[in-house]
Amino acid sequence: MVSGLEGMLQNAADGSQVQERIESLNKAVKQGDIKKASQDFEAYFMSYMLKVMRETVPKGALTENRMGEVFHSFYDEEIAKQSAEVGGLGLAQYIEARLQTDQENIVEPNTKGKSF
Repeated sequence: MVSGLEGMLQNAADGSQVQERIESLNKAVKQGDIKKASQDFEAYFMSYMLKVMRETVPKGALTENRMGEVFHSFYDEEIAKQSAEVGGLGLAQYIEARLQTDQENIVEPNTKGKSF
């Protein structure tokens, strides 16, 4: 009878370890989503900034037609995406840190007592 009780206790301990592992994986996924969203926002911001900056430059032979404008649009977008992935302006890192801090400060109802 005691061995059955020990087995039940062991299964309960294993269950709590499984639950802890699931929670840590969920947290990692959320942090990955935050990182990707932050990089995407920085890439969009930089792409728009490049577009606006390009409008101040006099038009040349390549940009006189619609195809040249489309080329520059894709070019600016790709430059911004690559730049955001390697650090860029630092905007993505700031946003990511801020969102993680905000996410940690959120008090979920029924888990930590008081909720706002």
